[in-house]
Amino acid sequence: MKEALERQERDRNGGAGHHPSGIPVELVLQISASNDQPVDLVKALMAFGLDLHEAHDIVDRLASGEKVATTLYLTAEGESPFALSRFGVMVGAPQPVDAASIPVDVLNAIEAWRLSEPERPTRDEAIGIILRRGLAAA
Repeated sequence: MKEALERQERDRNGGAGHHPSGIPVELVLQISASNDQPVDLVKALMAFGLDLHEAHDIVDRLASGEKVATTLYLTAEGESPFALSRFGVMVGAPQPVDAASIPVDVLNAIEAWRLSEPERPTRDEAIGIILRRGLAAA
């Protein structure tokens, strides 16, 4: 199977110097449920412009419980990155390096919402939930 994927990738990429097409989007991937379809997840990641080795590396890192920052390439005919949820993968936006870059009133609103939730998500989880809900509504 791996050889077939490599051959398919070579044919698709047309050799060295290939750059993925589409709009690059920085995302953070994290496993949220057990994934019993790693080969299909690798194929799905390759559909977002990753090569076979990058996709395998990401799947291995996700399987070890790591949050993985990556660039996926979105095209008009392609799927949404949120479709990766069928493989138990949560997709989120990278968090700002400096919390000071988020306006205080926004942080206060997030904190108030977070504390009102029965599950009491962490601040990072609350931001991710709000982003997912906002993107789903868009």
